[in-house]
Amino acid sequence: MKMLYWNIRGIANFPSRLALRRLLITNKPDFVFLAEPWMNYNSFPATWLQRLGLKVFSFNHRIGNIPNLWCICSSNLNPTLIHVDNQQVSFSILINHQTYFFSAVYASTDYQTRKHLWKTLSTLQTSNNGPWGFIGDFNTILGAHEHAGFFNPARAPIIDF
Repeated sequence: MKMLYWNIRGIANFPSRLALRRLLITNKPDFVFLAEPWMNYNSFPATWLQRLGLKVFSFNHRIGNIPNLWCICSSNLNPTLIHVDNQQVSFSILINHQTYFFSAVYASTDYQTRKHLWKTLSTLQTSNNGPWGFIGDFNTILGAHEHAGFFNPARAPIIDF
């Protein structure tokens, strides 16, 4: 199973769409997750994904804002949504009589909001027994070795992650 996650930072412009098309044709992913598309999906040409054998199966829910995480899959796949909120989309997929669970994440940059994400993902993993995969932009780091800057990063977000 191939997955592609891209913080595309706008899909309405031609260069981004062309780069995405090339990535999709070259890699033929089963799942594609686009963060920060910066447009309403209803304004996106309906046939663009169809011609590539893909379909949208979910978006994250951001009350009062357009979704900033689009979840796309091969037309022949039928993922089952488990939970969707403003920072993630979790789903399952049945392949060869085995259920696999995945979460696509576009985490908040706010530490307190991100703490809610960790709790949600932990609860989902506990209540859905089986193999899990997580993909996305978690907007945090594993340790100071990943940090560039004059001041040391805050320890609490690192420990939570």
